[in-house]
Amino acid sequence: MFTSFFKRTEEHSFEVLIKNEREKLYKIAYSYVKNEQDALDIVQDAIIKGYKSFHKLKEKKYFSTWITRIVINSAIDHIRKSKNVIYLDQEWLTPERSHENQSIISMDMEQVFDQLKPEQKTLLLLRFYSGYSIPEIAHMLEKPEGTIKSQLHRALTKVKEKLENGGETYGSNGTEY
Repeated sequence: MFTSFFKRTEEHSFEVLIKNEREKLYKIAYSYVKNEQDALDIVQDAIIKGYKSFHKLKEKKYFSTWITRIVINSAIDHIRKSKNVIYLDQEWLTPERSHENQSIISMDMEQVFDQLKPEQKTLLLLRFYSGYSIPEIAHMLEKPEGTIKSQLHRALTKVKEKLENGGETYGSNGTEY
């Protein structure tokens, strides 16, 4: 009886839950600030905030989305305070192309990602980098699913427009073969 009680309690302890999420949280924070120390500071700040309000989380099954949201908010707060440039993590896009093409695509993606609003970056990261579903993102951001879908569509449309014909940097000056 005591063994199963302690196992159940241990499975849902903050420490155990955060250990399962720490790598993902770091990657999300890093994708916002592109700086290891800043990303670590953001994750640390988010963990402290999460620990202080862990008792308010009613359903532990939502821990991942809950703590992810705290990291995103902490990253956005950090950016607002420091006014740092936001860069796209190079690992975010891994096309199976030659090294040269991958470099060009990465530069274009980084440039386009820098031009997006923080809310658009958040949606794209949650959906395509972290793999959350539309309903999970809606729950995390406390917005209706329809709003998430339309905002995600607008963000993707903006990215597509910027990347059409090889992107702003290479599209107009590119040569035809």
